[in-house]
Amino acid sequence: MIDKEFLMIPGPTPLPPRVVAAMTNPMINHRGPKFKKIFLESVDILKKILNTDDELYMFGSSGSGAMELAVQNFSLRGDKVLVVDTGFFGQRFYEICLSFGRDPIRLKVPWGKSADVDEIVNVLQEEKDIKTVFITHNETSTGIINDIEKICKKIKETRDILIVVDAVSSIGISEINMKDWDIDVVVAASQKGLMSPPGIGMVALNKKALNFALNNKVDSYYFSIKELKKRFDVGEPFTTFPVSVMFGLREALDLLMEEGLQNIYKRHENFKYLVRESLKITNLRFLANDEDSSPCVTAVLSPDNINGEDFVKRIREKYNIELAGMFGDLKGKGFRIGHMGFMNSNDLLVTIAGIECALKDFNYEFNFGEATKKFLELRRELEV
Repeated sequence: MIDKEFLMIPGPTPLPPRVVAAMTNPMINHRGPKFKKIFLESVDILKKILNTDDELYMFGSSGSGAMELAVQNFSLRGDKVLVVDTGFFGQRFYEICLSFGRDPIRLKVPWGKSADVDEIVNVLQEEKDIKTVFITHNETSTGIINDIEKICKKIKETRDILIVVDAVSSIGISEINMKDWDIDVVVAASQKGLMSPPGIGMVALNKKALNFALNNKVDSYYFSIKELKKRFDVGEPFTTFPVSVMFGLREALDLLMEEGLQNIYKRHENFKYLVRESLKITNLRFLANDEDSSPCVTAVLSPDNINGEDFVKRIREKYNIELAGMFGDLKGKGFRIGHMGFMNSNDLLVTIAGIECALKDFNYEFNFGEATKKFLELRRELEV
């Protein structure tokens, strides 16, 4: 039997064949002219994706490294900061702030809900000395997306403070407009919507954020904006760079531009709709409601008599579909379906059918086959 796996997790995501092929290029000098060309071309395309004319730096790192860079460079030890915590990665921002001696106020949002802009404003009005706001755009642990445009604009109406957005799981999937939405800093990474392997972190920052980072003491050397800028000003990375991953990212960015950003955003909204509407037929419940739900990932609560981890194991071992489990207090209580990056509706069709089969294996009572049928009907309507 051919062992073909369907990778349906919220990152890392499947790699396009063109990206895999690009990564087989021979190693080159990361400070030579060939690398400089693809490096700077990638920076320009990433700026288009984020709609910014200001600085954008790349560095060897995971997404969590990019989050750490943000805390180290855009707040100071002892600063009171606001962390909007909508899930596991909001919690990570909070923990990073604690690790580096910040004084974080944690606005905990119930898992499965998006952030309420009025609650954020209330905290800012009560705590006059907050210097920076950290917030996740798309929370993969809970399957929600925050209305970053509305939130950032309202924050700026209330206080002129720095806003840092974690876009690790939304870049290349959902629109981000730094210039028009009043976002000061965006951190992201290569392994999700950008359809590349893990290994490259990135930070985009406006002039206000750059001035803050350049004129204050930074807690890091490796993640220092000052050091990154010195090398970027001559078109080079700060330290030795993951060259092969860079080859892949450069090719992936071409693929994104060929599809077109608005088409990409629409495709992911369609994927969300297909997954949610078809699974509703099974009477499974979702962690997030339709309004708050993410275009990147759907978090599904498993029935009371089915352990989520057992379900993920079953669908992996019997149907070769790789789903993700839940985090924290929800571990064992559900599973998550990634629908981001390099995939089409055929991948989702196999996944929905596999979920139905696995549910049947656990003797869950539902109209077997109806979810797959609903998926096919909706796919014809959407023509995807």
